[in-house]
Amino acid sequence: MMDRSHQPTRPLHRRLAGRRAVAGLAVAALALAACGGGDTAEPATSGGSSTLSVEAGDLYYEPSSLTTSAGTIEVTLDNVGAIEHDLIVEEAGELDAVGMVAPGDTGTGTIELEAGTYTVYCSVPGHRGGGMEATLEVS
Repeated sequence: MMDRSHQPTRPLHRRLAGRRAVAGLAVAALALAACGGGDTAEPATSGGSSTLSVEAGDLYYEPSSLTTSAGTIEVTLDNVGAIEHDLIVEEAGELDAVGMVAPGDTGTGTIELEAGTYTVYCSVPGHRGGGMEATLEVS
């Protein structure tokens, strides 16, 4: 009979593969940005582009303390839970970063944030009170 005690490692492998893919995309985007040049480039804006990757499980975010740079932020929410989740930025007028993400799916979005401390949470009823809340430090 097959030992099923190792099944919990599958989601970890999926999470790591997803994070590697996001990291690879970020590196590719930076490489493409570095190749730009000439007079057609848009003027620089305050803040730059950064990424934020969050795992949403059943009543938790991982990590629970998030940090990123101010400006345009690429957000990835990997839903490893059994029901849908989202990521709302409270102090930014209840800004929805990625929309509702179905179980087993990954949602992405872009938000613009200034430096400061923000609270992010899941807006599904009962989830925030159940622990789906995190602190986001933007520098």
